Amino acid sequence: MSKLIKAEFYRSVRSGIFFMIFCVFGLLPTVMPFASLADMEQKNLYQFLIFYSQSGGILITGYFGIIVSAMISNLYYNRTYYYEIMDGANTHHIIFSKLIVYNVFSTAVMIIPPVIAYSIVGNKYGIGEMNELWLTVLLGIIIILNISCINVFISMLIRHILAAPILIYSLSMIPLFVYLMIIETSEMTGVNKFITKALSCSPTIQITEFVKADYSTGFVVKVIGSFVVFFVGLYTLTYISYKKKNFK
Repeated sequence: MSKLIKAEFYRSVRSGIFFMIFCVFGLLPTVMPFASLADMEQKNLYQFLIFYSQSGGILITGYFGIIVSAMISNLYYNRTYYYEIMDGANTHHIIFSKLIVYNVFSTAVMIIPPVIAYSIVGNKYGIGEMNELWLTVLLGIIIILNISCINVFISMLIRHILAAPILIYSLSMIPLFVYLMIIETSEMTGVNKFITKALSCSPTIQITEFVKADYSTGFVVKVIGSFVVFFVGLYTLTYISYKKKNFK
């Protein structure tokens, strides 16, 4: 499996402009609050994280899946996966090698810079209304890893350099727009409440609202539970898909 991880890492880094774009745009959600909140009279870590989750979260939703999916799909487009098949690699190892590599990329680009930058903000301006900073960081990590895993699984299921990014973008943005439209413009009837509760299980919606002064047990369970459900469900589908196509 270590050989698969090394090969996946090498191919991803050398996969043209995708990795460069991923790193450059990955820093934007971290930088945006500094530019947008520079003139605020009362700056604190809570305000920065609120802006990150709402504006930065939408930015992550819009481009995150497209770039990651393009990086993975490019490997299938170039038929480099044949080497994995010919080498007789275990199906679980093939899946986990991609999960490990792209989750490491996601962690390095999407989590480490905000943690470093906003730690400085918290020390300089204070944390504001936040009561459980550790829980905010933990939930943010879980949500981003959930998004990353979903992107990887869908890319491995579709295996098309155009169809996979388009599908991932649609599955991310359409529910988000519907969710925002309902909570901002509609009366919260029984049907609307049901729709918003169902859509809030999506990590691309959770990232826009995971920063809270106080957390309910239900929200924490929803974030962790959705990660487990999506991971197990999509992993199973990906494994079955590879086995049916004789990807051993």
